[in-house]
Amino acid sequence: MIGMNENTKHNIFGICVAVALLGAFVGCASAAFNPEGHMGTVVGKDSGNNTFEVRTTHNWSYNGSCGEWQPSTAIMEWPFPNEDALNEIDVDDYVEILGFPEPYGQTICLGKMNSSTEKVITDIYGDPNFLEPYCPSEPLDPPLLGTFTIKYSSTPNCSDCSMCNCEANYTNVTIINEAGQAEVDDHQLYPGQTCTYEGMEYRISITFHSGEAPACPVCNNPCPPGPQPVSNFVIHIKTVTPPPTTPRGDMNHDGIITPADAVIALTIAASGGENYDADIDGDGKVTSLDGLMIMQAAADNIEI
Repeated sequence: MIGMNENTKHNIFGICVAVALLGAFVGCASAAFNPEGHMGTVVGKDSGNNTFEVRTTHNWSYNGSCGEWQPSTAIMEWPFPNEDALNEIDVDDYVEILGFPEPYGQTICLGKMNSSTEKVITDIYGDPNFLEPYCPSEPLDPPLLGTFTIKYSSTPNCSDCSMCNCEANYTNVTIINEAGQAEVDDHQLYPGQTCTYEGMEYRISITFHSGEAPACPVCNNPCPPGPQPVSNFVIHIKTVTPPPTTPRGDMNHDGIITPADAVIALTIAASGGENYDADIDGDGKVTSLDGLMIMQAAADNIEI
């Protein structure tokens, strides 16, 4: 699994077996784990050891039904969840981290925000399902840029399973906008593949590195208690800069209408050329009348 070393995989497998054995004694209680949640500023980066340090400002407290952020100050060391995070996360970045800090050393999800004062997540490394609140009925806190919701569902490879989870053969991702409409619906990705949504205001790219899917009931039956599957994504959400608007009749594209634009239109008319921006009256051809209308617009006598 890209971004998850062998020790981490063995630890997860160990947890899976231990919880399964516990379930044999205490019955089929839920064995889902809740990773620690923290927000803070990256204050150190050790690329050689694949780790970074964070000075936290908040930790997630499970008070109430889904929990909430509480002020907290600590210095914590974490492993990068994948190579993309190693290359792209820098000192002074403000982040949300889900997982278990060193010495346990598992970062399940790392979300980069605009800043400590503009808490919107722009980049996700790891598993987006674990972003707080880890409660499907509640909106993300902090939200994704553009208030999008990103969901996925993975299909297991039954030839590569542990007791609880299998490696994912592929995953299907869905991007839902703030109004609840699907912008990308159930797009299939195999490990290493990327899909991109390009909207009027935002661009979202999702790369599926690798992941897990529940072994039960597709591959294993009965279903022992065990930890939920963990997947490894890289997601970037960016604001799209709209192209500059050019007024009709702005022939030299300097953003304003001047007599120079009228001269250009008259030149086109004299040569019998075609140009949509110069055809002000919409008759399908450029004439001296169009040039005159542009001149009038330059003098603020008419609007075109």
